[in-house]
Amino acid sequence: MTLVWVVLAGCGPVMRVAEDAPPVVPDAVHAAPDSPDPGAATTVYDAAQHVYWLANANLAADPAMRAALGVSGINDDGSMSYATALEWIAALNAYDGGAGYLGHDDWQLPTNPPEDTTCAIAGGVSGNSFGPGCTGSALGGLFSTMFGAAYPEGLGLSTVSIVPLTGVPQGLFWTAGTSRADPTPWDSTNAFTFTFTSGGRGRNTTRANYFHVLPVFRGAIGAAPAGSGLVLYDAGPAAGLAIYDATNGLTWPLEATLAADQHFGVDGTDLLHFQTGTDLTVPLVAATGAMRFETSRDWLAGMNAASYAGASTWELPTVSELRGLYDQLGLAEAPQRLLTPRLAATAPHGFRDFQPFFYWACQRDQDGDARSPCNGEFPGLAPNGVDHMQWAFNFQSGFQGTDEEGKEFFVVPCYPEP
Repeated sequence: MTLVWVVLAGCGPVMRVAEDAPPVVPDAVHAAPDSPDPGAATTVYDAAQHVYWLANANLAADPAMRAALGVSGINDDGSMSYATALEWIAALNAYDGGAGYLGHDDWQLPTNPPEDTTCAIAGGVSGNSFGPGCTGSALGGLFSTMFGAAYPEGLGLSTVSIVPLTGVPQGLFWTAGTSRADPTPWDSTNAFTFTFTSGGRGRNTTRANYFHVLPVFRGAIGAAPAGSGLVLYDAGPAAGLAIYDATNGLTWPLEATLAADQHFGVDGTDLLHFQTGTDLTVPLVAATGAMRFETSRDWLAGMNAASYAGASTWELPTVSELRGLYDQLGLAEAPQRLLTPRLAATAPHGFRDFQPFFYWACQRDQDGDARSPCNGEFPGLAPNGVDHMQWAFNFQSGFQGTDEEGKEFFVVPCYPEP
């Protein structure tokens, strides 16, 4: 299988797809004449799973469609909570007087079996399977079979520049914890994370998850640059390499995904052993710059040994420090700025606006397949007895897991082949 990088000008590599993957078979059903989104009048047939995917993988980002379907609680970038995702699916099926969007009233969230022997990790809450390598789920099958993508590179890296910060991705960032007084141990099985997509924090397993690292230097490197807010260093060793947050007294690398270009001696591979018997050889630092939590310790050590930008005490930031940067960048007012751009011509297999981020899925019965409906009686996994978790798939790395229902992810629906 030959893999091809697709590069968007100014954005870096965003997708890799297999040249010999199954062909696209568009659906013959067209949108109703009054559809606010006539460009989404096709689906992509998945021959391996016998389902039709909506070709517009982020239909909810279209304000006209949001208005037409009348579902509240969807962000401008198309992301939404799990409960809202269920409402969005219901609205697609009720569209056009009950005929359904594109003439189908059987749209559904992609489904997951409770246990999947293809997954590298087993033994989650209620014995559920998760991690890399999952192909038994609808989204896992789409990722590996149709897209020809592989963990941990996934669909690659898509970034935007939000002056003065460059290379801001949709993905998650590892943090030191919620505060400096309570840092996460390097050998912890889970750690707090932050995303610039929504400005939200989470807690994710450190077992095989690849996320980004945006280190912080607390204070100014040499003389603080003049100005307010976020200011680019224009003199001294940090000139052209870092920015200063005059509001919070913090210094950040200019490049938010610095590790994609600077490995600081952390090269090579590692062999991951899983209790399912799966062994995976993985890069210490992925081409996207993402890495496992424990690797971030060595990467930071290399960065400090190199005295990057004239500083030798770079650290993982806290959630609150990243949130302060998020606020300084004004992302709360314009979340759509992080959407992957111009994917109409380059998304794999006829999909468009496919985001290299998390997508919601639901649980089906164990003996079903991708055509099976969601199990309406499944309340969601509750590891702490309080916060329910639902299935999700990270297309940036190819990691399947569960996340709190309140997190805001994207939705790509499908319907079963008759």
